[in-house]
Amino acid sequence: MFKTVSVIGGDLRQLTLADELRKDGYDVTVFGFTDKISYEHNTTDINTVLDSEIIILPVPVSFDGVYINTPYSDTKLSVAELTKKLNPISLVFGGCITPELSDSLSKRGIKHRDYMLRDELAIKNAVPTAEGAIEIAISETPITLHNSSCLVLGYGKVGKILARSLDALGAKTYVSARKYADLALIEGHGYYPLTVNEAKSRLGEFDIIFNTVPALILGEPELRHIKKDALVIDLASKPGGVDFENAKELGVHVVWALSLPGRVAPVTAGIIIKDTIVNMLREEV
Repeated sequence: MFKTVSVIGGDLRQLTLADELRKDGYDVTVFGFTDKISYEHNTTDINTVLDSEIIILPVPVSFDGVYINTPYSDTKLSVAELTKKLNPISLVFGGCITPELSDSLSKRGIKHRDYMLRDELAIKNAVPTAEGAIEIAISETPITLHNSSCLVLGYGKVGKILARSLDALGAKTYVSARKYADLALIEGHGYYPLTVNEAKSRLGEFDIIFNTVPALILGEPELRHIKKDALVIDLASKPGGVDFENAKELGVHVVWALSLPGRVAPVTAGIIIKDTIVNMLREEV
């Protein structure tokens, strides 16, 4: 039975995660919040947290592959130092673990799991992502969502929640998908279905375009057809689904909305991560 937990780095989601695990009876210590935020169970000594049975790293673990993601501390912790000092018996959890880090941990025999690969987390995260996208749409446009013409590119986890929310707010909601089964489902849910080619040919009709597809879908040819006063919100993770350089040259208003759960609902997002890790721990015993 696991007892000691160290939460290293990350944003406010990780503090909620730490609090929730403590409520469950775990002995939790936090590292990486000393300089910019006050937290009772924080330590400044990295050596005191690396012997825990469970190590929880942030999402993403690192933005540059060199340093652990610690936005609330000016003290830098390198990925190499962390990997070198970890207790080999620790079980490491992290968000968006790179292949390089995975290889380094495996060479030391350290078990590690990526909680961002879990379906239950992705499904639950779709709600704050959709709410955050709608918040951006409201603040970045001079029109109401009600009666606006919106296009959602992709009908995956986020696309389904987002389309439902837009429709509830009175937007004319179009959704594109590749699979005919998804197109049938889109129609069955009361939205306007479009094939990928149909969506590309009608881009100039929409006030707001939401991309949820994690691949380049709005390149230079597509961007040329978007209305000058339209808003594009890219919800796809890096490298995104929009040619940002051409969008800037063409004057297309694009907002790349990364990590929305942590930005708009850190408490909810932290609880989602905690619940996911607890599920993963149950599978370890």
